[in-house]
Amino acid sequence: MATQHKNLSLFDKADIPSAKSMRFGIVVANWNEEVTNGLLQGAKQTLLECGAVESNIIIMEVPGSFELVFGA
Repeated sequence: MATQHKNLSLFDKADIPSAKSMRFGIVVANWNEEVTNGLLQGAKQTLLECGAVESNIIIMEVPGSFELVFGA
């Protein structure tokens, strides 16, 4: 795997362009909420830290992993 032994959470936010004028969509499955809610919160927090405006982050919940493609 290309990412083996690499921590993808370590990055320099200064290298990322501002997300202030961008819109984002996040599709999250309700199945196994213990895992998916943590992933959702992490993704949302990272976007906010990179300058995204909360009103430009659209979150769609779907019942399970099969429906993720339909949410996208």
